[in-house]
Parts: sequence; C-alpha cells; structure tokens
Amino acid sequence: MKLTDRPKWKKIVIAVVCIAALLAAVSSSYAAYTSQAYKRGVARNRDNETVRFTSNYLQSCAEETQPSEYAGRTILFEESEKEKDTLTINLDIYNYANGNLNLVSQKDITYNLQVSFSGGDGNGYRVTYENGSATTTDSVTYTINNRTLTGRTANQHHYVLSFPGKELDKLKITVKATPVPVSVNNGQILAAVIAPCTGSSINAFSFEGKYTDESESTTPQDYSGFNYEISISSGSATATLKWESDVLEVDQFFITKIAGSIIKQADGSLTFTMDQPNGTGDYLIPFYIKDKSKVPDNWAGMKELITFSAKQTETAAAN
Repeated sequence: MKLTDRPKWKKIVIAVVCIAALLAAVSSSYAAYTSQAYKRGVARNRDNETVRFTSNYLQSCAEETQPSEYAGRTILFEESEKEKDTLTINLDIYNYANGNLNLVSQKDITYNLQVSFSGGDGNGYRVTYENGSATTTDSVTYTINNRTLTGRTANQHHYVLSFPGKELDKLKITVKATPVPVSVNNGQILAAVIAPCTGSSINAFSFEGKYTDESESTTPQDYSGFNYEISISSGSATATLKWESDVLEVDQFFITKIAGSIIKQADGSLTFTMDQPNGTGDYLIPFYIKDKSKVPDNWAGMKELITFSAKQTETAAAN
C-alpha cells in the first residue's frame, strides 16, 4: 500500500499543503501592504507631480513671478567676518522633497541657474560647482545652463556662492533655477533673494504655507491628495501646522521624519521647531483625503483646511 493510500496520511498531506498555501497568501498580502504603505509617502495626482525640484534656500514660485516677490532668505554671519576677504554660501538643488529622500522625482530635470549680486561694489564674486565655475559677462550676473538631475534616484547639485566679507549687511543675491522646459514642473521655478547679514542687522522674519498643487486650471476636487509646502525665511522658529482631521490625513512619514523636533502633537495639530541654517527651514508635506464630500471646489476654501504659522525663537530674534 502506498503511503498516501492510508486515510490518516492523506489528511496530514492535505493539511500540510493547505498550511503552505495559507502562509504564501499571507506573505504575499503582507508584502503588498508594506509596499503600498511605503509608497504612500507621495501625494500623486497628475503626471507632472512626479517631478520633485527643491532647494535648501530657493522656493518654488510661478515663472512669471517678479524678483521683488521672490522668497527672502537671511543668512547670518558674525560681525567679525566682515574683515574676511571672502565669505561663502552653500546652495543645494535637489530632485527630491527637501528632508525626505522617499519623495524622489520620477523624471529627469534639466534646468538653467542664474545668480545675480546687487548692492555691493560689483566685483569679487564667484559661483562654483562640482565641475567648474559659472560664466559671467558683467561680473555680477552668473549663469550655468543645462544641468540635469537624473530621476528615479535621489540626486543633488551643490553650488558655492562667494563674495567679499565687507559686503555683509548690504549685498543681495538673487538666485533663479528654471526647468527646461518650465512646463515639466507645472510652470514653477525655484527662486529666492538671499541676504547675507550680521547679527547686528535688523532682519524681517517671515513664514509661508502653500499648496504646490494649486493652479488656475484645477480645483481641489481634481485631486486625491495634496502637497503642502511650509517654509521660514531665516533663523529658527517654533512652527504650528493645523489641519481639519476629519477631512485630511497628514503623511506619517513626515511625522516620523521630524519626530525629534516635535514639541506638541494632537489630533489635527502639530507644533515643532524649524531651523533654516541647519536645513530644516522648508518641508513638503503630503496630505491625503479622508472625506472628499467635505473638500471645497475652490483653492480659497482649501486654505481654511490647512494653516501654518511660525514664531521666530527669541535667540534668533536677538541675533
């Protein structure tokens, strides 16, 4: 008699086969769940949202934005550094959301960089990068064209802006990074006016929170989630982010990322510290829709669902 001809052994063989099949199904389901949970760190709504184009100092804005309306960035130096021949500012441009390597651009990004120095003596400036120096025709405006950040993996370009120490408190550096074509980033560029200052200089502090998805051709009803960008202009600050928790859910990867800087957390509210000089002055935060029936059909209404404010810390203000 064969082993499987015995009724008792038949039952055991069948049981083993069933258990193996069950374990395989559970393993497959778990793998699918964890894969989906990992990928949920991006609020993807349209094809152009697979592009990530960010910086440690520059902020996204519409291509037609005038330089006078660019975000302001104040970088503090010691008073004694005015005596130095040369000072430098490190500028980085990324193809991922600043502070979150999980949010990587799925497309290659080619861009042109322009750096203009104003308010100083008109000489002693340089813009260098990994492979060389920027070109200039007038010693105050420098350009680097057709640099490409390759998509699907996290990449960055590093630039060093050099200027004479004696120009602290009066120099303004206007920087603009324009994608080629600009439509690849939904008509958005990166730009800022950087002001290198000493602690004795009085500097205005500002903060901003905005939807990067917002455009005249769309409404909030077109989306299944939103990307909300927050930033402070300079120094360090205590920030408060609030959202309607019955309508929206904040991305948990963001919460994990800033866990060490959280001061207070509640349902629909988060208080935490931000520090521009240390690279935590800007964040891109995904939010997911929980109840679409409560999502307004206009962007003005959406601005009531998520709010952001920041108060400069006393130490930073005193400097």
